[in-house]
Amino acid sequence: MKAAQKARLKLRCPITLAREHQITVPAGWFDLVYQMCAEIEDIAQQINQKRRQRMFLPRIIFIEEHMGKLTCEVINGNKDISEVIKKAQMRSVQRCMYCGDEAHQFRRGGNLVSCCDRHRSQFSL
Repeated sequence: MKAAQKARLKLRCPITLAREHQITVPAGWFDLVYQMCAEIEDIAQQINQKRRQRMFLPRIIFIEEHMGKLTCEVINGNKDISEVIKKAQMRSVQRCMYCGDEAHQFRRGGNLVSCCDRHRSQFSL
């Protein structure tokens, strides 16, 4: 992910990305990650409205690609945040990691990769 994309994320999500976090996903998934983080941030903003729960605001620890799927770790998460993450994970296997187009998962060596036909042809199977 490009530095400008990370900066855009941090501006949109000041609560959930305020502390130390690690985002290492391919650029093709930026829109997917941005939407997931924005939904988590909206939930955090709602929690922040409640006085007693401010100390338990959700924070994103890391977002990365693992076996052709998006993974995300959040502390102080809840059921709604888990659903947002699951939804993003399901969409990630249908999107190319490199360009964001429609894709399928396939095995490359010992790993799974989500790629469109164009990027898949660049790999020697």
